[in-house]
Amino acid sequence: MAHTETYTLEYPFTHKGEEVTELTIRRPKMRDLKKFEAIKDKMKKSFTMLSDLAEIGPDTVEELDPVDFNAASVMIAGFLGVSEEEIQKISGQFPSS
Repeated sequence: MAHTETYTLEYPFTHKGEEVTELTIRRPKMRDLKKFEAIKDKMKKSFTMLSDLAEIGPDTVEELDPVDFNAASVMIAGFLGVSEEEIQKISGQFPSS
C-alpha cells in the first residue's frame, strides 16, 4: 500500500534556483493530526499541513499557485476521508472551478 501520492503541479515554478514541478505528499499520522489540531488559524493550519506532509518549507508553500494549493489540500483530505467541500470549509479555501 502506497503511503504517498504525487501531485504534478499545473503551475510549476522556480524557487531558490530549483524547479518545483510536483509535490509528493505522505499520509498523515496521528501525531501530525494532533499538531495540526493545535493550530487555530485556518490558513496557517493548511499551510503547515501541506508543508509538513509534502516535506517542503513554508516559503515553498507560499509560492504555490492557489489552484495547486487547493488540489494538494484535496489530496490530503482524501487521505483523511474528508470531502473536497469540507476541506475548503475548514481551510477557508476557494472552491475549485
